[in-house]
Amino acid sequence: MSLARIFSLAQRIMRQIIRDRRTLALIFVIPIVLMTLLYLVLSNTTTVYTLALVRPEGVGSERINTLIDQALPGNDKLKTRSIAANQVDSILKNGDADAALVFPSDFMDQFTRGQKPSVQVVLEGSDPNVASVMRQQAEGIARQVGILLTLSRPASDVQGQLPDLKQLPFTLAEPRYLYGGSDYTSTDALAPVFIGIFSFFFVFLLTSVSFLRERSQGTIERVLVSPLKRAELVTGYICGFTLFALVQALVILLFVVFVLRVHYSGNLALVFLVSLLLTIGSVNLGIFLSTFARNEFQVVQFIPLILGVQIFLSGIFWPIKQLPALLQPFTYLLPLTYANDALRSVMLKGMGFTQIWQQLGALLVFALLMVGLSALTMRREVA
Repeated sequence: MSLARIFSLAQRIMRQIIRDRRTLALIFVIPIVLMTLLYLVLSNTTTVYTLALVRPEGVGSERINTLIDQALPGNDKLKTRSIAANQVDSILKNGDADAALVFPSDFMDQFTRGQKPSVQVVLEGSDPNVASVMRQQAEGIARQVGILLTLSRPASDVQGQLPDLKQLPFTLAEPRYLYGGSDYTSTDALAPVFIGIFSFFFVFLLTSVSFLRERSQGTIERVLVSPLKRAELVTGYICGFTLFALVQALVILLFVVFVLRVHYSGNLALVFLVSLLLTIGSVNLGIFLSTFARNEFQVVQFIPLILGVQIFLSGIFWPIKQLPALLQPFTYLLPLTYANDALRSVMLKGMGFTQIWQQLGALLVFALLMVGLSALTMRREVA
């Protein structure tokens, strides 16, 4: 074994890496960018849920409302807002609250007459984890109100007996779910996200590597000697890659729904339309970025930057409203932000075209922009 030959080979590899700016960026710059982004997200993102309160009204309501305020945790643990009874569904649909605790308006009137008023928790329900946390929070607050109300009863009512703190002075009804239900699982909540990520990532990787191979093997030059015009060449490549990518997106969707059997509420055709627009954009993004790479390894260097940033900022793991204010504007530049929102709205909430047209419009703009950029770079390639 010759140390000189080993050292010579190592020197050659180091010189190649030093001369390749993209590789240097992959080694030093991109990890720093992603770690900084992750630090900002984790250190400044706090998950504080919002509970809407429908408070009692009428005679004697001041007493029960005072007890409700005493039972609430601090704003750093749970945000609360008071609403009217007819606002419950709209507040939850708009994402302005995660759950609602509903007291009947004549709560004290029923209570003083010896009746048991019915108190209900209403859950938004599209995320089973959030729904579970909010159910525990809301029911815990209701029980605390019941204990305080029992302890605050006049001595003449209890006739010297110790109050039974286990017996609530009201009925706690079964929770009502606006979306989903108690049978929804975390897998159901993540399924729309995975459809978006896999459709975007695999299509991007497939297209960029395949088109790079077309260039490196001289296939484009050989096609140019045929009667094809340049516009026909550009359109043919885009359509060919897009068709194959759509089949892949369809397979992912059908597998998730019919093999994994995740719950869904909306129209699957609308889910496929979202995947269609995302796929078209991803295909052309792959064609566009592949022109800046000379080999497959350089294509792979784009993956952490293209996919990593979107995983952190597109609302997959953290709601956009809870991200640091500095990062929130960048989330609206990412196609996965709109795709994830649209897929969740359709599959988990059963929304239709009129409710997600803005997300579809954003994905259409992204797709058209990428088609224009990929066509421009291909024309330069074949010029």
